[in-house]
Amino acid sequence: MICKRCNTQNEAGAKFCKNCGMELNFIPSNKDKHSKISDTLLTIFIFITFVITVANFTIQKLVDDWYEVPTKYFQGTLWILGNLIYILVPIAIKNQTIKIIGIILTAIMVLYWSYGNFTWIFE
Repeated sequence: MICKRCNTQNEAGAKFCKNCGMELNFIPSNKDKHSKISDTLLTIFIFITFVITVANFTIQKLVDDWYEVPTKYFQGTLWILGNLIYILVPIAIKNQTIKIIGIILTAIMVLYWSYGNFTWIFE
């Protein structure tokens, strides 16, 4: 085990550093693991949001009257997926209380946006 104060290599079972005498209590942390998960979730969010935005833009530019032909169902599906992807943001939050509040608020927004899209698609 390496001492955090003086960077001296100590024996595996040592309780104190042989060089400076500092206590070698090692408390494993989940901070790094949670940071990697948060970073991964936010990266996925950004990537999928970008792909959906590009797909929506492409459909609207390439297909005339996209809102009246069968592509409107594909467009609606992209909008719904785009709304559902927002659930990844509160999942990436560390604080449990804020995470739960974020998930509830995001679920309400997703339901509202999805309802608007469903009514438009099935008119």
